[in-house]
Amino acid sequence: MAPSTELPLLRALPRAWVAFGRAPWRCVGLASLVLLSGAGLAVIGEDLRRLGLAQLGDLAVVLSLLLPLLPLLGLLQLADTLLPPQQPQRPAGRRSFLLRQSLALLLMEILLPLGGIALIQSLSWVMGRISTTLAGLVVIGGGLLLLSWLFSQVLALPLLVHRRCRALQAMDQSLQLVRSNWLKVLALLGLLGGLNLLGLLVASVGLLITLPLSALVMMACCRAQTPGSSDARRNMLPT
Repeated sequence: MAPSTELPLLRALPRAWVAFGRAPWRCVGLASLVLLSGAGLAVIGEDLRRLGLAQLGDLAVVLSLLLPLLPLLGLLQLADTLLPPQQPQRPAGRRSFLLRQSLALLLMEILLPLGGIALIQSLSWVMGRISTTLAGLVVIGGGLLLLSWLFSQVLALPLLVHRRCRALQAMDQSLQLVRSNWLKVLALLGLLGGLNLLGLLVASVGLLITLPLSALVMMACCRAQTPGSSDARRNMLPT
């Protein structure tokens, strides 16, 4: 059995702020690319639809979901290099490998929930022919299971970037890490949500700061420590 790990949530934000100060303009530049490639193409797609070019508009919307993955990976990689290294050293990996595995991860995390929704609908339809109560229980139970699985995968992409592993390995590692730190992951999601909401309220310009900080916090949380280890005590303060 793998040893239990501790999510360094209390140390993540101070470390993220220190790391952000090492290359602020590179972080802001990549964050701007993430926002422009996503929101910009979505606006263009909506304009094309209004002009009667529905197919081109749909294509632009699809690209607005996929294209931000490139600068997002660059932002996560930069965040990983700005933070203190973790022992043992990670094996080096090519960018093409990282891109392929990230696309595979994105595809699986889209198709699996869609398949889960389809399965819940089918089971609820079958149970509905017997009892509406059973159909309701299937929808509630299936929905809760689906949400819990989605919650367990919030660290999959950062772990894939940090550990240079394959998509299925990143999903399994995220499941194990979230399972042993689910309260801290809830707090992490609340922290990131509040941080980016604050950035959105500041005329959306604040997202250029909060997005890199969010990436740095996520990558800092990937440096999970064994509770009570000497490495965990040595890294109590940002370095």
